Amino acid sequence: MFRRWLDAGLILLALACWGGPVTARADSDYPHALATAPQGILLNKPNAILTVATASKSSATVVNTTNPEAPGTQAAVVTNSADQFGSTWSTDDNNFDLTHNETLSLWLYFGDQGTAATAGMAFVLQNDPRGVRAMPDWGSAGINAETLGVWGVAADTTVSSASGLAATAIQNSWALEFDTKVNDKSPSLTTDLNAGRTTAHIASAYPGLATSYLPLTATTKDADNAPTVYRLRHVGVISDPTQPNFLANGSWHHLTLTWDATAQTMTYAFNDKNPVTAAPEPGVRRTVTIDLNQIDPNHTGRARWGVTGTTGSHDGSNLVILENAPGLVVAKTSAQLTDLTQDKIVDHDDEVASHDKVQLTYHLDYQAGRQAWSDIVGHLRLPTGIAYDGQATVTTANGQTATFALATARDGQLVMAVKSALSRQNPSTTVQVTGRVLPVSARQVVTGATSIFASSAFVGTATTPTFSVTPVVDLNLAVTSADPLALPDLQKTTVTGKIGGFTSANVPPALRVTAKLNGVALPRVTPQSNGTFALPLAASQLQPGANVLKLTAVTANGDASKTVTVPITVAGELKFDTVSSEEGFRASTLTGNSQLVGRTGDWRLVVQDTRGTGARWTLNAQATALTTSDGQQLAGQPVYVTSHGSLPIGTTPTPVLTHVTDDSEDAGRFDVAGSWTPKTGILLAVKDGSAVGRYSGTIIWTLSDAPS
Repeated sequence: MFRRWLDAGLILLALACWGGPVTARADSDYPHALATAPQGILLNKPNAILTVATASKSSATVVNTTNPEAPGTQAAVVTNSADQFGSTWSTDDNNFDLTHNETLSLWLYFGDQGTAATAGMAFVLQNDPRGVRAMPDWGSAGINAETLGVWGVAADTTVSSASGLAATAIQNSWALEFDTKVNDKSPSLTTDLNAGRTTAHIASAYPGLATSYLPLTATTKDADNAPTVYRLRHVGVISDPTQPNFLANGSWHHLTLTWDATAQTMTYAFNDKNPVTAAPEPGVRRTVTIDLNQIDPNHTGRARWGVTGTTGSHDGSNLVILENAPGLVVAKTSAQLTDLTQDKIVDHDDEVASHDKVQLTYHLDYQAGRQAWSDIVGHLRLPTGIAYDGQATVTTANGQTATFALATARDGQLVMAVKSALSRQNPSTTVQVTGRVLPVSARQVVTGATSIFASSAFVGTATTPTFSVTPVVDLNLAVTSADPLALPDLQKTTVTGKIGGFTSANVPPALRVTAKLNGVALPRVTPQSNGTFALPLAASQLQPGANVLKLTAVTANGDASKTVTVPITVAGELKFDTVSSEEGFRASTLTGNSQLVGRTGDWRLVVQDTRGTGARWTLNAQATALTTSDGQQLAGQPVYVTSHGSLPIGTTPTPVLTHVTDDSEDAGRFDVAGSWTPKTGILLAVKDGSAVGRYSGTIIWTLSDAPS
């Protein structure tokens, strides 16, 4: 007796995101599968993608599904009765291109037998010389369900070698099996390649490779005569011990296969779409490396793809629906929600305020393919919580537009035809709908809605983000204290105000007042229950001259009033900030001629005006006579030189400089001496005939608050 045993070291990975089962009785399983079929494409017309006229023992057929929500969908019925084998393979024009990235999206149905299921299906890539007639070599023993139509055959006899077992499988192939059988028998009592596994599972291997079959020794009373038994070497296992019948549960299951030609890896994502709404779901995924030498030994760069399946003693409905075929039409569909009021794109889990104007945009983008994406029918499902404006507008890249009245929607779905085919010459189409978010009395979550854009060659889905609607809050803030506020000097003060407004919330939101004084944030203020508030300001927080206080009322959800600006003026003063106590002019040799003597030392003369920007002041200068210690007077005097000329400085005040204050620059300070050059500013004019001596005197600077 030929027996197989489960790899005891194989780890079963628990998952928590399987698609929920749809209840169906066994005697109505096949009609139920057709009646609940998701949206798919045509398989054998007008141009065949799959062929079922394959192996001599195959029972596979192509039928039209009966779900009115998925028109134009065909299913490949791989098996539909007990003791059957079925296979369906890609046609020569639709083979898998191993040299480029490929994506295949499909739905699988495994019946409703649960733990009583006896077989399953397999997705296969192959270059078997038999092509579409490839199948296991059952010999005269009849169909063996454990092969799933792809693995090696041993029937009930002992196999002498793993290579002999592999030779009976589909050659030059890689298979992803969906084994619906719960194999809980010991290896001494079964011929199942998965014996001992207590749950249905998904796994991959190479059917025609000897190392895919691992030899074990069966457990018998006579160990010396125990036959060699084999079990499959599983790679990339998906299983769930908490749901042992997660495959044959009366529900359709979505599968996405993604081939990375550079890395030579295949990623398979299972249950990544909801079978009823087609909305994306987390699902579970595995990535495995594929050795192209095993499936494409002649290096053709291509492989035939298809699905095989078997049933045992129980009836079993195994069906397949395609959403696309590799390379036929490569397109991308997506949905975008824009909050026009806030001028931002709404991401998943973002918040949108009641009454905000929003726009939904569905993008259909053609990327490549052997044919155009034509005869597209959109099944538009719009998210709830929005009052829409009445029509959807379709705009294609070639400039064609069309409108569809939302009033024609039935059961929350608008069916619309995109008349222009998408191609490299006309690569995109947008569908736009605008509306206004309905008001709510408490935070409310709006679940994303999935729309389907389908044709006979490609099915794309687009899901809007899930977002939250917050109650409308219309705040206004008014200042009740003096506005603007004028203070005679630097002293403490208090700014008061009141917050009013409207909200649709059952419970009014908590309010805060944010404040910035001269660009510096102040601690937030909590208003009283009646909306009044008081903001104390210390003298140390203010500056002489102009101050700017900005107030905004906000809620915890980010709603805000318009910002109110309160000017605060502190009466300032005009003064000398820095004046040199003693400075001099350079020592000079008398020549008998008049001369202009420059300054020496670090002359400092800085004026500060804190009366505010725009205030004007005038600098005046006067000087005493310059004399020696014995009373001799210099023949000359200080002068103030500018680019416009020279002003003699005598014993009476002479205006030498007028300035307009800008208190944003160094708090109203103006460095008078810093503006001088060696040839301008205060200098000493010495006349001819002056006597040699050391002279001294006094220069007096005064300020006036207006030009003289």
